[in-house]
Amino acid sequence: SELDATNAALVALNPQNGQILAMVGSADFYNEDIDGQVNVALRPRQPGSSIKPINYVAALERGWTAATMIMDIKTQFPDGANPPYEPHNHDKKEHGPVLVRGALARSLNIPAVKTLQFVTLPGMLEMAHRLGIASLNRPDYGLSLTLGGGDVKLLELAGAYAAFANGGRRVIPTPILRVEDSDGRLIAEAHGDDGHQVL
Repeated sequence: SELDATNAALVALNPQNGQILAMVGSADFYNEDIDGQVNVALRPRQPGSSIKPINYVAALERGWTAATMIMDIKTQFPDGANPPYEPHNHDKKEHGPVLVRGALARSLNIPAVKTLQFVTLPGMLEMAHRLGIASLNRPDYGLSLTLGGGDVKLLELAGAYAAFANGGRRVIPTPILRVEDSDGRLIAEAHGDDGHQVL
């Protein structure tokens, strides 16, 4: 492809009960060049900007609103003994004063990093864990975490997004509804998950 993508994964689930409706782990199960038999939906990968809503919802919980203004201007963030961290937007421009709703809708990087600076790394990680993203577990993340700098599992991220569509209730993704033997006798059955309120 024009973006040099060699593989893909997809997870679709019902946000009300966590039932997995579809899960595709690879573009081609039989292609050894891309390790086609590896289920990428269950492997940690960098999520890019899809992680930003986790950061913003943590900010909303701390008093920000969709109308909170953030200055989208070139900013350097101190990084200890390293050179300062200076994020850039995907369009290589700065847009001045922007509202949270616009910064998220346009996936602007500088406001996302400023939001994480407000939320703090522990604050964003706590929110991610509360929403079911257990794969974010290293001790050395930096401000680039909000731009996708930490590896997460697609299935966990889909589960986190389900809470946004479910009134803030988190449900556990459920891959198997029931197991029967060859005669149709029920061996095991998943019980409904009403979830619990996390937002």
